Amino acid sequence: MPRRTGTKVERDEIRRKLARLGAAPDAVAAELQRRFGLRPREAYRQAHGLTQDAVAAQLNASSTTSAAYTGARISDYERWPVGGRRPTLHALIALATVYGTTPTALVDLDDLAAMPETERSLLLKTAAPNPAAVEPWTAAPFNVSGEQGRAVRWNVGDLLDETELIIAVTERTSEFGAWAESSNVGPLTLDDLAASTRRIASDYLTRPPVPIYARAGLLADRVFRLLQTGHQHPDQTRELYTWAGYLCTLLAWMAGDLGHHAAAESQARTSWVCAEMAHDDTLRAWVLSTMSKVHLWDQRFEDAAAMAAQGLAHAPNGTASVMLACQEADAWAEIGAADPAQKALDRAEDARQRVGTDTVGGLLACGEIRHHNYAGAVLLRIGQPVAAIRHAELALSAAAGDSTVAYGTLSQIRIWAASAHIAADTVDGAVEVLSPVLKLPTEQRLDTVARRLREVDRLISSKPTLRTSPEARGLQAAIRDFCAGSVSRQLPA
Repeated sequence: MPRRTGTKVERDEIRRKLARLGAAPDAVAAELQRRFGLRPREAYRQAHGLTQDAVAAQLNASSTTSAAYTGARISDYERWPVGGRRPTLHALIALATVYGTTPTALVDLDDLAAMPETERSLLLKTAAPNPAAVEPWTAAPFNVSGEQGRAVRWNVGDLLDETELIIAVTERTSEFGAWAESSNVGPLTLDDLAASTRRIASDYLTRPPVPIYARAGLLADRVFRLLQTGHQHPDQTRELYTWAGYLCTLLAWMAGDLGHHAAAESQARTSWVCAEMAHDDTLRAWVLSTMSKVHLWDQRFEDAAAMAAQGLAHAPNGTASVMLACQEADAWAEIGAADPAQKALDRAEDARQRVGTDTVGGLLACGEIRHHNYAGAVLLRIGQPVAAIRHAELALSAAAGDSTVAYGTLSQIRIWAASAHIAADTVDGAVEVLSPVLKLPTEQRLDTVARRLREVDRLISSKPTLRTSPEARGLQAAIRDFCAGSVSRQLPA
């Protein structure tokens, strides 16, 4: 006979009656389990009067994993082990936080009997385990003598989605391949590091930043371990330092985009050490490009310009020289130094005619659209809005058929184009060009984008002609909502 779970009206009435009597959610959940036979996780959700979609939304708001919770996933968790999907220990901890209880309160005898022994043991040892101490998988590289440093322990169920599973397995198999070579690195390992670094730099342009940052950190740690625990031929060691340097440069740039400037500066310093060990001028230039960006974030504009000029002195390969000249122009424009800004733009245009192939590409490249982005923003700030709008039109036209263009770059182009419209009191044009930016999902609302949008907000406020405009006020409200949901909160300070 199917169990009687009660109607929504009946469950809501029980919850209201117990609330009037001062009962805590734990007591409400216990009564719902006793009276209607609800499973523990469903009972706690009903005790709080939440829908499955509402629970998923709360979990997503507090989660930094690349796996997104859905109402269907919450339903699967509630039905397990009679169908559905097993909630991992991480999921139980997250649910317990939402419901204000302990993970052990969310399981019953059926759950415990069906759980893997390792998870059951860990769950029962403590009523509230520390999420940071529960690793989805842990592994150590094999040492040079061929003995395993420590046992690999991992649980597929804790890797919350297919992407995380594939990343974890790929990293482990790549580590074994490195160990199996005659030294702890070889052509296979170095090729894999190069391909993985380039893929991270490319993926960052179009995907949510936090999971990509995590991937870069994982790969960087692998390179560090190869350098610290093994031995290589001198040329191999230099190449490892090169990839360690590029990975730290990527991490620094990403951390800055997420609003963590101190972390960015620290990672850039490590990048410089690696560049010196590798004797690589192009890597040195990209590190100095990153440092210029850090100084710009901190509003140290003259230092930013000097750092970019120092990078140019290394005569780097690829598009680094275009990027550095653009950054120098950007820094001078921030303080209204029109003449040096224009000269730097001229150097960027000249460098564009002599570019070669970039070592990494993606985030560490300055293609046509990124060049237009810098040039247009600089021209706008030094009083050439017509020329700036022309750069915006060229950039957006070039980007229309290219799905690989960074959403952050496109956002910045649209933001300064909107500023040009506002300067001309054409609010409708600003609203139209900013609309795609304001629709970005939370995980793509980079700190750099939010900062630029706040400048648009201030520009609107500074123009008396727009103070009574409903369109202008509506645009300001939309900008403030966007900035309130910035992705910068997704990494620890």
